[in-house]
Order: sequence, then C-alpha cells, then structure tokens
Amino acid sequence: MTSKHLPLTQLGWDHLRVVLEVARAGTLLAAARRLGVDQSTVSRRLAQVEFSTGGTLFKRNRQGLAPTNLGRQIFSRVERMEAALLEIQGLATQGQAVSGVVTVASMEGVGSMLISRSVKAIAGVHPQIEVHLITTSNYVDLARREADVFVSFFEPPAASLATRKVADVHFHLYASDNYLLGRRVAAPEDLANDVFIGYIDDPIYLPSARWLEDIIPSARIGFRATSMFSQMFAAEEGLGIVMLPPYARAETLGLKRLIPDRYVEVPLFISVQQDLQFLPHIRAVYDSLVTYLGETASH
Repeated sequence: MTSKHLPLTQLGWDHLRVVLEVARAGTLLAAARRLGVDQSTVSRRLAQVEFSTGGTLFKRNRQGLAPTNLGRQIFSRVERMEAALLEIQGLATQGQAVSGVVTVASMEGVGSMLISRSVKAIAGVHPQIEVHLITTSNYVDLARREADVFVSFFEPPAASLATRKVADVHFHLYASDNYLLGRRVAAPEDLANDVFIGYIDDPIYLPSARWLEDIIPSARIGFRATSMFSQMFAAEEGLGIVMLPPYARAETLGLKRLIPDRYVEVPLFISVQQDLQFLPHIRAVYDSLVTYLGETASH
C-alpha cells in the first residue's frame, strides 16, 4: 500500500491539520504558509485525507477553496481534536509561567484607544505572553483562527463562541472652538442646521449613522471616514460635530462635549472560541481585557 492510500487510522496529525488550515485560509498556498511547508506538501496530504475519508473535502470557487458538507463535518471534528491537544498542552504547563502568542482583533478606536492601553497590565502579570492586535472594520472569524479574542460593538452570531457584554459605552457629541465660534449649545434643537462628521456606513462594523439620528434626526453629514482618528482630527480642525466615546479623550485635542446629558449607549462585547477559552495564555488575556474594558470603556 502506497503512502497515498493510508487508511484513516494511520493518518497523522500533520495530515488532519491540513484540513483545518485549508478551511481557515481558503487556499493551499495560504495554508502552506501557516503550516510552514510547501504547497505541494499541503496538496499531497489533503489528497491522502480525501482518499482515506472517501470523499471530496473542498471545492474551488472564486474566492479559493470552500469546504463541502463532508469537509465541514470533518473540520468540526478535527477542530475539537486540536482543542483537546491544546488543553493537554495547557495541563502539561500547569505551574509554569503562562506564555504564548494571543491575537486580539477589534475596531480601530477600541483597539488603539483601549486595548493598546490594556497590554501593560497583561505584561505586568504575564511577561511571557505576546499580544498581537489587529484593528479592522471587518468581521473577524474566530472559528477560522483569524484571531483568538474579538472585541466588538455587536454580538457575533457564531454558536461556537463564548460572548459576554463587558460595558455600555456612552457616545457624546463633541466640537471645537473653531467650529462653535462661541456659540452656546444647550439642546439638540440648537444643532438643527449644523454639519456632522460620521462613519462610512457599514452595518457589519458600526451602526453609527443610526446612533447619531437618535440625538439629531436627519443630521447633515459633511465628512465620513472609517477611522475614528480621522473623524476626531477633522473635528479638531473645525469641520463639524463628531460623536465620540469618553475613552477617545477628545478633550486633549481641545474638543468640547456638547449637551452632556444626551448620549447614545452602545454595548461592547468580547468573544472567544468556546473550545479555546480555558487555554492558559488565552484565558489570561481574556480575563484581563474583561476587567480593563469593564472599568474603562465607559469612562
């Protein structure tokens, strides 16, 4: 019997792991990079798994490779095997210093203004953990291992995730003296003819336009950006009124909070893959973020 015709019971972890990485990466080349092998090795191992399981695991589409029904079933089972192996690894390191790489993904504002500030607390307790931060306006799929922890203003729909709300973030209106020119603003009605700064509307990212309409119906937007920093700097230059959370520390740029008693409250969620949530290095970062975000996100 040739190596291509290995029975299922003789397939090693290197073969099964190919199924995981091809499903997560979507192409043989990307999977090969993640595995640290060449593309032909990935192709050969995948062919061996397909022969041993008796079916096609992936079909090609415009985006690359997508798992078939059989591929999805095998992926979910091999993923549980991976989680078990990681748990065993965690048991083997009990009593030792927690170490490893943990990737956290979030929107730019939360990532840059909150999560970046939280890393010092993590490093103080677990100096051997290396935190990687991804800031993006797109949904991050933890099931595909695009990150270990995801912090967002929406609750991800995946049933395989453990998700909890960590804070209710208050968004207030801010403007610069250059824009206000000494004008007093006491109520939303005083802003009926003003220009506002907002997000380029992306329902997956932030329902920001709807938040603004909760305070200013039919607000006239003069500038939109995907970046909270871009919006804040535009407001600093006097371009218009912007909606920001307290953690943006807009006052340091000279912006003034308008109508302090009127704000929009938005829940902040943190998610982790259920099978991985108790791995020591991931749990350490997750717990630290829950505490930090709960204490600072709304203040």
